[in-house]
Amino acid sequence: MSTISGRSPTVSTPAIGDNVEARLRSLHQIAKSRYAFIDRIAIALYDADLDLLKTFISSNGASDALVRYEAHLADVPSLRELATERRSRVVDDIEQRFTAPTAHTEWLKSQRYRASYTLPVHQGESLIAFLFFDSREIGVFTPEVTEFLDLFAELAAQLHLTRASAVRTLIGAVNLACGLAGQRDIETGQHLRRIGLFARLIARRLAGRLRLTDEYVEYLHLLAPLHDIGKVGIPDRILLKPGRLDPDEAAQMRGHVDLGVQMVAHMIDDIGLGDDLAARMMRNIVAEHHERCDGSGYPLGLTGDRISLEARIVAVADVYDALSAVRHYKPAWDVKAYTDELRRQAAAGMIDADCVEALLADPAACEEIHDRFADPLDAPPFVDHTAFSDLML
Repeated sequence: MSTISGRSPTVSTPAIGDNVEARLRSLHQIAKSRYAFIDRIAIALYDADLDLLKTFISSNGASDALVRYEAHLADVPSLRELATERRSRVVDDIEQRFTAPTAHTEWLKSQRYRASYTLPVHQGESLIAFLFFDSREIGVFTPEVTEFLDLFAELAAQLHLTRASAVRTLIGAVNLACGLAGQRDIETGQHLRRIGLFARLIARRLAGRLRLTDEYVEYLHLLAPLHDIGKVGIPDRILLKPGRLDPDEAAQMRGHVDLGVQMVAHMIDDIGLGDDLAARMMRNIVAEHHERCDGSGYPLGLTGDRISLEARIVAVADVYDALSAVRHYKPAWDVKAYTDELRRQAAAGMIDADCVEALLADPAACEEIHDRFADPLDAPPFVDHTAFSDLML
């Protein structure tokens, strides 16, 4: 039997912590000290652009976690109803309540979870996540327990979801600043969305072998669009030049990496990210996305694994988008042409071969991203002097 109770927690201002999953484990222990039957707490994030629910973190870590699972909210009417009505749900017996097989419910049953309490989490009017409390005992989420968990959920939401919210706010602020500065031509918003999604696609493909967490994949998705943030400091006469840059102009263009590193350092201080996973990834992506595995990149000439994985992933995503998307100065390369070019660069040791193959392994997903986030026909000219071939500046 399932009942609807409680209220949906909300997230207001960003309150940034250190290690998201570790702090969730600590909160789990606090909850268990009062109610020992709470065996798991998990958070799934919601991406409104894609109508996609994505696993994020679990208090039991990788040993007992549903990982790399996603579903469109439209395909989960019971959760969609909770989100719309901003209400929570108690399921007293998962075996009896969920008879239709889904990957999520089958996993819950395989782990012997018998009861659950689910709450949607909103920021203002926007759904941003779901919070799940699971137990291996039937019928334990009584009104007394759920009243406690409603308050507990407010704390969990503030501690664990505001970082992702802060990063989204940061990206929005960067885009707004570019627009107010008259520099909307730096990179189209759709290009930046595609970079994030291509990076996420690569990371998900590599996640099993490299043991990447859902938290890592989500931050990569959010942070990849910031890779060229330093371009806001490059003069338009260089940034928007339609032809090849001369040596002096190329040197100034390369300076966008150092500018970006400085900007990111200030941003991390301003929003209090400290030295946690999101902050480290942000620094690495901005500082290293123009490094090349053979040492031919800049600014430090790093090689191989000395370049962070997140930077290697973003580099491949950026090159792929530069090749496969339409630009005002070139048509999109056909599939064979950009596939051959990516593999040529990988074989030459310039970009990460595993990342290339991970991206090329799912052409249908790549095409869907291009179709859904195509640049508008009236988009301003976008000249990327840094993405590939002789333009790798």
